[in-house]
Amino acid sequence: MQVQDRQIQDRQAEDRLDASIGAIVADPLLHARWLNTFSFLEYVGFRKIVKSQRAEALNAAILTHALEEGRHALGLKKLAVKLGGPQFDSYAPKALLCGEEAEAYFQDLDGACEEAFLDRSEAERAALVYCYVTWLVERRALQVYGAYKTALGDSEVARKLDGLLAEEAKHLTDVEASLHAGDPDFVTRSREFEAVETGLYSKFLEALAHELAAPAAA
Repeated sequence: MQVQDRQIQDRQAEDRLDASIGAIVADPLLHARWLNTFSFLEYVGFRKIVKSQRAEALNAAILTHALEEGRHALGLKKLAVKLGGPQFDSYAPKALLCGEEAEAYFQDLDGACEEAFLDRSEAERAALVYCYVTWLVERRALQVYGAYKTALGDSEVARKLDGLLAEEAKHLTDVEASLHAGDPDFVTRSREFEAVETGLYSKFLEALAHELAAPAAA
C-alpha cells in the first residue's frame, strides 16, 4: 500500500510540475526568473561544496564537481539575462521564482542529512553529507531539468541543457558508487532520506503553484 501511495504522490507531483513549467515557458519574464532560480541553486550547490569540504580532503573529483556547479550557475544566469534582460544579472528576490523556498529545500535537506550523522567524526560526516545531499539533489535535478527540456521542444535553451544534464548524470553515478562503497546502510538510509526530500520538494511545488496563481505572476 505504501508503494502504491508513493506512486500516486509521484504522479501528482509530476503533473503539478508539468503544469507549472507550461505556464513558465509561455511567459518570458517568468521563464527568466525560473532560469535564474536554477542558476541560484547551482550557485548554492557550488558554495556548499566548497564550504563543507576540508582542504586536506578536497580531491580532484569533488573540486571538479564544485567547478561544474559554478559553471552551470553561470550558464543558466547568462540564459536568464538573455531572455529577460539585465534585471536578472543578480539573485535579488524579484529576479527569482520562489527563491526563498528553493533555497529552503536545499538547506533543509542538507540539515536533515547533517543531523543523521552527528555521531560521526567531522571528516566522515562531511563526506557522507556531501554524497547524500548530492545524490538526492541530482536525482531531483535530472527529473526537473528533464521535464523542463521536454517542454522547451527544439529550442536554444533545450540544446544548451544537454551538456548540463550529462554532467549532472555523471555526478549522480559517481556519488551513488561512493555511497554503495562507503555506507553499509545505504539501502535503508537512502529510503529514509528520499522520504525527507520528497516532502521538501512537495513544499516547493506548492509554493511554485501558489506564486504562479498570484495576480503578480500573470
